Amino acid sequence: MAIDGRCLPNLAQLDFFVDEFVAYCDETLDLGKLRPHYSISRIRDAHHAWRDDLARVGAAEPNLAEGMDHLKQCGHLAYWLRRMAPVIDYEDVLKAAEDDPEPYPEEAAFRSMITGYGTEYLAFDFGRKICSIYEELRVDRGTPFQHPAITATYIKDTCHMLKFKHVSPHSMYLIYRSLFL
Repeated sequence: MAIDGRCLPNLAQLDFFVDEFVAYCDETLDLGKLRPHYSISRIRDAHHAWRDDLARVGAAEPNLAEGMDHLKQCGHLAYWLRRMAPVIDYEDVLKAAEDDPEPYPEEAAFRSMITGYGTEYLAFDFGRKICSIYEELRVDRGTPFQHPAITATYIKDTCHMLKFKHVSPHSMYLIYRSLFL
């Protein structure tokens, strides 16, 4: 996965977007010994809706002469990834193993999160990782960057809210903003 300081401009290209999101999901879900099954058309739909939102908001907001920052872009990105739900199923890699091993406790906890909130987790975490890289690269900070300590409870509560409440792209922006104060 190539999340770096050029990630957001590169994600504007559909093929790059599809490849990066698939690579992110493969890598992330491997933590729980799960293999994702995708709907490429839903990934494309999420990309199209995200890019349309950025263009619409950019045209309507006179105070965005320099464009939307990474937090705003990722708020819209997470919103559309959650809405389009491009990961449609998960294959249990452990069941395919000959000796059918039990997952380690960390794997079991992650699998439980994905079972209940897979779409929400992947959307939130993908955007959060992009925001984190951009925050690391900021030069206007008064203090050195420290990755925020995010608890499992915080992630679960956020995913629960994303699943059962209407959370706008602007709300996602505020969530990301609050993480990187």
